[in-house]
Amino acid sequence: MTLLLGVLLLVFPWLELWLMFSLGQALPVIVLQGVTTAAVGAWFARKEALSLWAELESDIKNGRVPTEEGLDAMMEVLGGWMLVIPGWITDLAGGAILVPAVRRVLMAPIRNAIRDHLI
Repeated sequence: MTLLLGVLLLVFPWLELWLMFSLGQALPVIVLQGVTTAAVGAWFARKEALSLWAELESDIKNGRVPTEEGLDAMMEVLGGWMLVIPGWITDLAGGAILVPAVRRVLMAPIRNAIRDHLI
């Protein structure tokens, strides 16, 4: 698992750079895309209060699976932060996570993974 994470951390930034320069030949397009998605992502990330993280941490420390509302809000914050990270792949993933239907599909596997980890 550590090796996979290391490889991803080395390969992923290069893949992002290659994709950005391949698809957006003009530098102003890259800058505009980066600034716009970072602003939208920051807005989504700030929309949820920091108390959300405290609530989720408390639930997990006490051996409880977080509520659907808490996990939904956490995924919304995650999607917002993925928009802040420069790159088209992260923007695509972050934008997808911000779609309520996608979050509903992801909810069950995430809850099951947390439940399995807590048991």
